[in-house]
Amino acid sequence: MQNAGMNIEDKGGDKLVLHVGPQHPGSGHFRLIITVDGDYIVGAKPDPGYVHRGAEKMAEYRDYIQNIPHLERPVIIDATGVTLPYVLAAEKIIDVEAPERAQYIRMIMAELNRIISHLYWLGIYGIFLGHSTMFMWPMGDRELFIDLAESIGGTRVTFSYVVPGGVRNDM
Repeated sequence: MQNAGMNIEDKGGDKLVLHVGPQHPGSGHFRLIITVDGDYIVGAKPDPGYVHRGAEKMAEYRDYIQNIPHLERPVIIDATGVTLPYVLAAEKIIDVEAPERAQYIRMIMAELNRIISHLYWLGIYGIFLGHSTMFMWPMGDRELFIDLAESIGGTRVTFSYVVPGGVRNDM
Protein backbone atom coordinates (compact mmCIF):
# COMPACT_ATOMS: atom_id res chain seq x y z
CA MET A 1 0.00 0.00 0.00
CA GLN A 2 1.35 3.46 -0.92
CA ASN A 3 0.27 6.42 1.22
CA ALA A 4 1.65 9.99 1.21
CA GLY A 5 5.19 8.93 0.35
CA MET A 6 5.25 6.02 2.81
CA ASN A 7 5.31 2.30 2.00
CA ILE A 8 3.08 0.42 4.42
CA GLU A 9 3.34 -3.35 5.04
CA ASP A 10 0.55 -5.16 6.87
CA LYS A 11 2.21 -7.61 9.30
CA GLY A 12 -1.08 -9.24 10.26
CA GLY A 13 -3.19 -8.32 13.23
CA ASP A 14 -2.78 -4.72 14.26
CA LYS A 15 0.91 -4.33 13.35
CA LEU A 16 2.05 -2.27 10.37
CA VAL A 17 5.55 -1.49 9.10
CA LEU A 18 5.97 2.07 7.81
CA HIS A 19 8.90 3.01 5.58
CA VAL A 20 9.35 6.73 6.23
CA GLY A 21 11.75 8.61 4.00
CA PRO A 22 14.13 9.37 2.51
CA GLN A 23 12.26 12.67 2.18
CA HIS A 24 12.71 14.82 5.28
CA PRO A 25 13.94 18.34 6.12
CA GLY A 26 17.52 17.24 6.86
CA SER A 27 20.21 16.46 4.34
CA GLY A 28 21.26 13.00 3.24
CA HIS A 29 19.38 9.81 2.55
CA PHE A 30 18.28 8.89 6.07
CA ARG A 31 15.02 7.00 6.47
CA LEU A 32 13.17 5.14 9.23
CA ILE A 33 11.47 1.76 9.12
CA ILE A 34 8.86 2.03 11.85
CA THR A 35 6.72 -0.81 13.22
CA VAL A 36 3.46 0.31 14.82
CA ASP A 37 0.89 -1.61 16.82
CA GLY A 38 -2.25 0.48 16.67
CA ASP A 39 -1.25 3.92 17.89
CA TYR A 40 2.00 2.76 19.51
CA ILE A 41 5.43 2.61 17.91
CA VAL A 42 6.85 -0.79 18.85
CA GLY A 43 10.03 -0.61 16.78
CA ALA A 44 12.11 1.75 14.70
CA LYS A 45 15.05 0.80 12.52
CA PRO A 46 17.15 3.70 11.20
CA ASP A 47 18.62 3.36 7.72
CA PRO A 48 21.33 6.01 7.22
CA GLY A 49 21.62 5.26 3.49
CA TYR A 50 24.81 5.40 1.50
CA VAL A 51 25.75 7.57 -1.42
CA HIS A 52 28.75 6.39 -3.42
CA ARG A 53 30.47 9.28 -5.15
CA GLY A 54 33.32 7.36 -6.73
CA ALA A 55 35.95 9.24 -4.69
CA GLU A 56 38.04 6.11 -4.15
CA LYS A 57 38.26 5.43 -7.89
CA MET A 58 39.14 9.08 -8.63
CA ALA A 59 41.88 8.94 -5.99
CA GLU A 60 43.52 5.99 -7.75
CA TYR A 61 44.38 8.20 -10.73
CA ARG A 62 45.71 11.23 -8.84
CA ASP A 63 48.73 11.75 -6.65
CA TYR A 64 48.34 12.30 -2.92
CA ILE A 65 48.39 16.11 -3.17
CA GLN A 66 45.82 16.26 -6.00
CA ASN A 67 43.38 14.29 -3.82
CA ILE A 68 43.18 16.96 -1.11
CA PRO A 69 40.54 19.19 -2.81
CA HIS A 70 38.43 16.11 -3.60
CA LEU A 71 38.43 15.10 0.06
CA GLU A 72 37.13 18.51 1.12
CA ARG A 73 34.18 18.76 -1.26
CA PRO A 74 31.79 16.21 0.31
CA VAL A 75 32.38 17.77 3.75
CA ILE A 76 32.56 21.49 2.96
CA ILE A 77 31.48 22.43 6.49
CA ASP A 78 34.65 20.99 8.10
CA ALA A 79 37.21 20.80 5.30
CA THR A 80 40.31 20.84 7.52
CA GLY A 81 38.86 18.18 9.80
CA VAL A 82 38.70 15.84 6.82
CA THR A 83 42.01 16.68 5.15
CA LEU A 84 44.18 16.73 8.29
CA PRO A 85 43.97 12.96 9.00
CA TYR A 86 44.59 12.23 5.31
CA VAL A 87 47.66 14.48 5.26
CA LEU A 88 48.97 13.00 8.53
CA ALA A 89 48.64 9.50 7.02
CA ALA A 90 50.39 10.62 3.81
CA GLU A 91 53.23 12.14 5.86
CA LYS A 92 53.63 8.92 7.79
CA ILE A 93 53.78 6.90 4.56
CA ILE A 94 56.35 9.18 2.88
CA ASP A 95 58.24 9.69 6.18
CA VAL A 96 57.90 13.47 6.35
CA GLU A 97 57.22 15.59 9.42
CA ALA A 98 55.79 19.10 9.30
CA PRO A 99 57.67 21.86 11.15
CA GLU A 100 56.37 22.70 14.62
CA ARG A 101 54.96 26.07 13.48
CA ALA A 102 53.01 24.37 10.68
CA GLN A 103 51.64 21.84 13.17
CA TYR A 104 50.33 24.68 15.34
CA ILE A 105 48.81 26.46 12.33
CA ARG A 106 47.11 23.21 11.30
CA MET A 107 45.54 22.87 14.73
CA ILE A 108 44.36 26.49 14.66
CA MET A 109 42.70 25.89 11.28
CA ALA A 110 41.19 22.60 12.45
CA GLU A 111 39.71 24.28 15.53
CA LEU A 112 38.41 27.22 13.47
CA ASN A 113 36.72 24.75 11.11
CA ARG A 114 35.27 22.86 14.07
CA ILE A 115 33.75 26.06 15.48
CA ILE A 116 32.41 26.96 12.02
CA SER A 117 30.80 23.53 11.62
CA HIS A 118 29.27 23.58 15.10
CA LEU A 119 27.77 27.03 14.53
CA TYR A 120 26.37 25.79 11.21
CA TRP A 121 24.82 22.79 12.99
CA LEU A 122 23.29 25.05 15.64
CA GLY A 123 21.79 27.32 12.98
CA ILE A 124 20.33 24.42 10.99
CA TYR A 125 18.96 22.94 14.21
CA GLY A 126 17.15 26.25 14.75
CA ILE A 127 15.56 25.91 11.31
CA PHE A 128 14.45 22.34 12.13
CA LEU A 129 12.82 23.71 15.28
CA GLY A 130 11.07 26.39 13.23
CA HIS A 131 12.91 29.24 14.94
CA SER A 132 14.43 31.57 12.34
CA THR A 133 16.18 33.78 14.92
CA MET A 134 17.97 30.70 16.24
CA PHE A 135 19.30 30.32 12.68
CA MET A 136 20.38 33.96 12.28
CA TRP A 137 22.50 34.33 15.43
CA PRO A 138 24.82 31.33 14.93
CA MET A 139 25.17 32.14 11.22
CA GLY A 140 26.17 35.71 12.05
CA ASP A 141 28.75 34.48 14.56
CA ARG A 142 29.93 31.86 12.06
CA GLU A 143 30.76 34.62 9.55
CA LEU A 144 33.33 36.07 11.98
CA PHE A 145 35.15 32.73 12.13
CA ILE A 146 34.88 32.23 8.36
CA ASP A 147 36.46 35.67 7.84
CA LEU A 148 39.29 34.73 10.21
CA ALA A 149 39.85 31.39 8.46
CA GLU A 150 39.76 33.18 5.09
CA SER A 151 42.49 35.56 6.23
CA ILE A 152 44.68 32.53 7.00
CA GLY A 153 43.73 30.10 4.23
CA GLY A 154 42.86 32.48 1.42
CA THR A 155 39.35 31.17 0.67
CA ARG A 156 36.07 31.17 2.55
CA VAL A 157 35.13 27.51 2.65
CA THR A 158 37.43 24.80 1.27
CA PHE A 159 40.99 25.85 1.91
CA SER A 160 43.16 22.94 0.71
CA TYR A 161 45.45 24.58 3.24
CA VAL A 162 46.87 21.54 5.03
CA VAL A 163 49.34 19.74 2.77
CA PRO A 164 51.96 17.04 3.38
CA GLY A 165 55.02 18.65 4.94
CA GLY A 166 53.20 21.66 6.41
CA VAL A 167 50.66 24.21 5.25
CA ARG A 168 50.12 25.85 1.87
CA ASN A 169 51.30 29.29 3.08
CA ASP A 170 52.28 30.88 6.38
CA MET A 171 49.88 33.00 8.41
